[in-house]
Parts: sequence; C-alpha cells; structure tokens
Amino acid sequence: MASFRLLSWFLEPTQTQSRFIEQSFSHSSPTQTQTKAQCSKIENGKKEAEIHLVGYRFDPSEDQIVVFYLFNKILGRELPINDIIKEISVYEHDPDELPSGDFKHGVDCNEAFYFAYTEQVYSSRGKITRRTTKSGYWDLDGEEEEVKYRNGDITVMFEKVMVFHKGTAPNGIETDFIMHEYRVNPLIVPTHVLNDSIRAKIERYVVCRIIQEGVSNFPLTNFHQDGLLGLLKKQNQIDMTEIA
Repeated sequence: MASFRLLSWFLEPTQTQSRFIEQSFSHSSPTQTQTKAQCSKIENGKKEAEIHLVGYRFDPSEDQIVVFYLFNKILGRELPINDIIKEISVYEHDPDELPSGDFKHGVDCNEAFYFAYTEQVYSSRGKITRRTTKSGYWDLDGEEEEVKYRNGDITVMFEKVMVFHKGTAPNGIETDFIMHEYRVNPLIVPTHVLNDSIRAKIERYVVCRIIQEGVSNFPLTNFHQDGLLGLLKKQNQIDMTEIA
C-alpha cells in the first residue's frame, strides 16, 4: 500500500509537490514569519534570482533532491525552482574551477548543487564511471548507499560519497572538496512513461552536491549599515556605538 501511494504521488503534477517546497529551505530564525510566508508562496517555475529569502538557505534533504528535482528533471517536468540546481559537466572540471558563487547553499553556505551526466568507460575492471578531471580524480569513500523516502521502506535513490584528490590515482593528495552523487532508483519510475531517452537519463543523470569543507560563504552584507539601523544613523536618530 505504501509503495502504491508513493507511485501515485510521483504521478501527480508538480503543483501538488510544490506544497513541500519550503521543506528544502532551512531558515536561521523562527521569528521571521513574513519571510516564511514568502517561502510558502513560491510558484513553480520561479527563477532563483526572483526569490529573496532573507534568513533562508537551500538545504534539501537527500530524498527531497530526488523527489522534487532529479525525478522531475528526468521526466521533463517543471521544477519547483529553476536555476537553483544548475546543469554543468562536473566531471570535466576540478572542483576549484567551478563558479565560486555557486557555493552558497547549505547551512554553512559552502555547498553547490549540479545536474550532471556521468560517462561510462571500459577498463581492466570492466565498465566503470569516469571520475577523473584535468588534474585530479574523485575517489569513492565507502560503498553506494540506499536512501529511503522520508526514512521509510521505499528506496528512492542511491548515494555515493567521494573525496577529490589532486594528482594521479592512487597517490593523489586529498583536498577539502567532498561530493555526494545522487541517482534515481529506476524501480520508482512508472513503466508507462519509460522510453529510450528516459532510460538513458535514469542510468546516467545525477545530482552532484559538492561541499567545500572548512569554508563558510555567508553574505557579507552589513545589515546595520545597509538596513533600517543604517538609515536611522544617517538621520542621527540612533547611536550605532550602542549596538553590539
């Protein structure tokens, strides 16, 4: 019964799914009710640049990444928010070559999210996924893990964790870049929507969540100077030295 309900949910339009968009945003202050209301009113197809969520950060759970974004992307559906997960050839670039401005998500504003295609190559070990870049490689850290929908019984995706190393395997130097690679479980995709194109995307299309550990890219905006307090100071209505 649970699997049937989940399948029905996947078949529903994204308008129904959009009720849960707010869950993929973390907010720094529970008192910002106005901002929270803004978040709950996000419409499908909004671009990231059109959404101003002061105090909120894009910090989705693993199953939310697949259910709301990767699954809909594979099926050609409209996404809850456009451009927040960009499409880029992740495995053709060293992580420090990726746009630094993309590392602004997550609790510490040090995560970037990308849609990417994986490339299958043949080696002495058989068919493998190519994860070498111009000057390094992504090294698998542990085994591929199943991710359940809302921690239940249904596997919606598979996750691999990798660490980027500079140099040539197996003697590369470990860096502070970590990647979580997510792919859809083919069994959750309704058979009647499958065609050759969809099957190819299910096999090769992933979301890459890249984290630069030890870095926090919090916005540098000085709200004391640029906000209401700054305005009051200019009008000599408040002594800024009294504010910690």
